[in-house]
Amino acid sequence: MSFTLATDTSCDVFRTELKARGIVYKPLSFIIDGEAYDDEFTSDAEYKGFYDKIRSGKMPTTSQINLAEHEEFFETLIKSCDNDILYLTLSSGLSGSYATACAAAKNIKEKTDRNIYVADSLGATIATRIVLDEAERLRDSGVNAETAQAELAEFVKHIHTWFTAVDLMHLKRGGRVSGPMAYLGTALNIKPVLFINKVGGLSVVQKTIGVSKAIAAMASRFEKDSAKQPHKFYVASADAESAEELLLKAKSIRPDCEGEIGWIGPVIGAHTGSGALGISFLSDTERQI
Repeated sequence: MSFTLATDTSCDVFRTELKARGIVYKPLSFIIDGEAYDDEFTSDAEYKGFYDKIRSGKMPTTSQINLAEHEEFFETLIKSCDNDILYLTLSSGLSGSYATACAAAKNIKEKTDRNIYVADSLGATIATRIVLDEAERLRDSGVNAETAQAELAEFVKHIHTWFTAVDLMHLKRGGRVSGPMAYLGTALNIKPVLFINKVGGLSVVQKTIGVSKAIAAMASRFEKDSAKQPHKFYVASADAESAEELLLKAKSIRPDCEGEIGWIGPVIGAHTGSGALGISFLSDTERQI
């Protein structure tokens, strides 16, 4: 391999699959009832169990990987390999983990003269998964870590991700929307349609009435903006009943593309609540929002 590929678990790929693909990972963490858990999910049952807890009224929280934890992870990693390292992180627009990873990589370079190249996915969950797929392709094609980092910085601009959060009352419990807005939105069956914007943060683009119209809006964006060349896209599911509906609609629009449903893991799901779903795909155009 031209470099060692590593990531945090915001990509939401089963950990057994990451190991099988030769990708090293640093677990993110979440907290329920004051107890911290590493995001080590590797089965459908674990994801379903997490969302069952949310539906029962649990309110998970998350914490980012700090500088000391990143340094410890990198120090262990460089002892296990003799080549450069490329490390993919959760979006800098959603978390400070990217910044602390960059600081840790700089500190390790000063201590050991080993190169750790940090790549910002500018996304999360299935969006990060698409970037990880591309990083793996670059690794396996013999591209060096420095070049791969630069290529990924351009690649991520072309990943478009649309999603909707279904449970407005969960957003209220987490303080992400006001009480009146949550109650009114729930009463009117309003579903916000959001986009991961060009700086990796979130932008509310439109509000629809009902999940079916939110799905139609996301499918329309996929039809309009997906890359002309065949590519793989992902549908994200926070144990959403309508994930299969969105997948089938997208496949009918682009039968030349491969599509797959992926989980929204606990780190993002703690913020969206259950039922959230979305779609992430490659586009010929850069994100404009």
